[in-house]
Amino acid sequence: MPAGMHKSDTDRIAASLTKYEKENGRLPGLVNPAWRDTLVRQIISSLRRIAYVHLIRDRKVSAHRLDPHHASFDPLKGASLLMRRGEADEAVWLTFVATHFGKHKDDGWKLAANVFGSFGAGPIWTAQSYRRAPDEFLAMLVSQRDALSDMKRSGRYSNHRQYQSKAPEAIGRTFHSFCDWQFGRGGFPQLIRAIHETQGQNPTEVFDALYKSLKVVSGFGRLGRFDFLTMLSKLQIAPIEAGSTYLVGATGPLAGAKLLFCRDGDQSLSARALQTKADALDDYLKVGKQVIEDSLCNWQKSPGTYEYFRG
Repeated sequence: MPAGMHKSDTDRIAASLTKYEKENGRLPGLVNPAWRDTLVRQIISSLRRIAYVHLIRDRKVSAHRLDPHHASFDPLKGASLLMRRGEADEAVWLTFVATHFGKHKDDGWKLAANVFGSFGAGPIWTAQSYRRAPDEFLAMLVSQRDALSDMKRSGRYSNHRQYQSKAPEAIGRTFHSFCDWQFGRGGFPQLIRAIHETQGQNPTEVFDALYKSLKVVSGFGRLGRFDFLTMLSKLQIAPIEAGSTYLVGATGPLAGAKLLFCRDGDQSLSARALQTKADALDDYLKVGKQVIEDSLCNWQKSPGTYEYFRG
């Protein structure tokens, strides 16, 4: 069992799965006891990852975390610090940087630090700096084309972002379109205010409105949008909460849902139907839609043997 989680958490989740099956029928993917145990352990791991982000949010953070030229650079911890300072737009921007590049299992935040910090040879591209000179940001990327093409020099995207291009033009499009999205109404607080006025203040409905609006961001598919918004939620940068697993358009989480809910060879359930089932499962587990999404994705990679996965 992952450290930091008590046996009572494991027992509670296992009991909740049993209750679900008593009221809704056996889950085909959990007939094998080893598969059941692995899913429970993946759920615990997902809960643990969220608890870690909460620790980031609540602990004292060094200003070095904001500096891409410093070995301690960590954009998530930096975003938390910025939010405490009342710099909401910069916190959102740095969360975007963290999400777009991700933390590679070996390289850490190296790629994010290199781009955010001009490969150590230029300005730090905060939201304010980028808005003043987006063309200079692109020119910096172009000047570093060779470095970007060399993973040892630039660093690598995280597993969740591994298919993103490191071409300067592609990174430039992502930054430009995200900037337009964030500051189209003046800034992120204004964007939230506008959604509150039209959609109300229900955290799940606000999340959904933001999720749909992020379609305009280049290179931010279903997973990028989901990861970005759930991180804003965990860091308490935005008053939002995922009200769904958002399996439509997913790959790994959808494969996990098929493995869990479908019998062998059954292709009758659509992605939306599986999403409904996965969402309903959380009514019993009460771990949150992000945990359901994350644990299904990791479980289907190795359903019979627990493996720890990092995004």
